[in-house]
Amino acid sequence: MVWTSLMAPLDGDPTAEWRAAFARATGRYYGTPPPPAMPAAFVLQWCLELPATLGAAAALSGPWVLDPRTAGLSFAVEPTAAYPTTLQLRSAGEVVDDPGRRLAAARDAYLDAGRELAAGYHPGVKIGRHQRLAMVDDLWAMALARLRGRGPVERASCCYLYAVPGTHECAGCPRLRRR
Repeated sequence: MVWTSLMAPLDGDPTAEWRAAFARATGRYYGTPPPPAMPAAFVLQWCLELPATLGAAAALSGPWVLDPRTAGLSFAVEPTAAYPTTLQLRSAGEVVDDPGRRLAAARDAYLDAGRELAAGYHPGVKIGRHQRLAMVDDLWAMALARLRGRGPVERASCCYLYAVPGTHECAGCPRLRRR
């Protein structure tokens, strides 16, 4: 799947089959089908996690600024569990020597592209604009935390895993702060 095709789909919903496959995989794992918002949220998170993690890793470990719109990011979806695998980049991106400017430029490129993708993501179930756009910021913060060896970040967005019977909120879930 080519990442930029998710931003402005020409024909229908490019994530529909992926969401359905993940819903089936989740149903097999937990013994009950998930509510439709859960696979929709997970797929959007993965669509954002890939460029966030790659962009942050490139900026932190090398001289590169990856722009998800021009890097030629593509990936496969694992056929049984339906998570993304086999990432490919066609461009290493712009070289920026200053680490602070590089990380800021990578963040800005990711946020611009991620917000565009999230604003246009309409999976056929209600996932509000605030939720979709909050995921963009959350996934960048999560990528940085993971790459820097830190624990979970407090998120403003939710993956809805708690809605699957037999599960509970994830670490960092905004529902935990409401208690």
